[in-house]
Amino acid sequence: MGVWWRWVAAMALLGFLGHPPPAAAESATLRIVVPLDLASLPLIVAAHDRLIEKQAEARGVQLDVQWLVPNGGNPVDELLRGQADIAATPDLGEFLLAWDRYTGSPQEIRGLAALARMPYQLLSRNPAIATIRDFTAKDRIAVPAVKTSLPAIMLEMAAANEWGAKQYDKLDALTVARNAEEADSALHGGKGEIDTDFARMPYADDERSDPAVHRVMDSFDIAGPHSVGAVLATGQFRDANPKICNALVDALTGVDAYIKSHRGGAAELYVRAAKEQGWQVEDLTDMLGDPDTSFETAPAGTLRLALFLHQIGRIKHKPDSWQAMFFPEIHKQPGS
Repeated sequence: MGVWWRWVAAMALLGFLGHPPPAAAESATLRIVVPLDLASLPLIVAAHDRLIEKQAEARGVQLDVQWLVPNGGNPVDELLRGQADIAATPDLGEFLLAWDRYTGSPQEIRGLAALARMPYQLLSRNPAIATIRDFTAKDRIAVPAVKTSLPAIMLEMAAANEWGAKQYDKLDALTVARNAEEADSALHGGKGEIDTDFARMPYADDERSDPAVHRVMDSFDIAGPHSVGAVLATGQFRDANPKICNALVDALTGVDAYIKSHRGGAAELYVRAAKEQGWQVEDLTDMLGDPDTSFETAPAGTLRLALFLHQIGRIKHKPDSWQAMFFPEIHKQPGS
């Protein structure tokens, strides 16, 4: 059974899944597509406690939330195809590229809220690598997607910081696309071409448990604290459903506070949903206590990332503020 179907089964077991009629203006049904990822923890908690439904009811909307899993692809694509009303992406790079591509079109996409802040760690089992200057043509660095994923973009930012803006792609030839589980297994095994992984929790913590693996740097060193994912909607849906969108943002804001004060309970919910991944509640509880990790709806570091992508020509639009990439529901929050 594939990971997505395991996620469907887990969500159904916890009572998270609804029925699939499409959403309309102030509709009774909201379809949210959510990848199984630790960055999605606020949505997992919200689903378990029906927090979005409760916020909607307080606004006079009787809401049935349908929780979906990505159908083997990018959640943003399902949003654009009309298969979901809201999409969570655990990779901020995917969001920024989609925001740029569809700005000014009928399919315009912006963020409703951020999901999590946590650093990616550049981890290597090659003892010769102390800084990024030590990489050679023989090394290979695992990232979720070459050039477009947030770790790949962070590596380019690190190269630009180290060698100058014109050499931002100096390390691109060393990157290879691997999902988190494949990269984790490769780094632990020490076999094959991959000797370095740019990973975040919980996989980074698992990799660092191997005494042969050491930390080179992390993405907070490169760009400062930043969000790693966001909750997205199209402009059409948001304009037609203001109460629902406000309900979702308020529900997630409450979840952020819950996770801070109930790390064990939040960890247990994630372990139940991701049962076959083998994580332990105690380990995840410790990870959630990392001072660099938080679950906040206010985005962090998005403007800096977007300006870098514009500088290297990967996006066309140059935002003048982080608010340009997010809907007004969170414009008053202390984002960046």
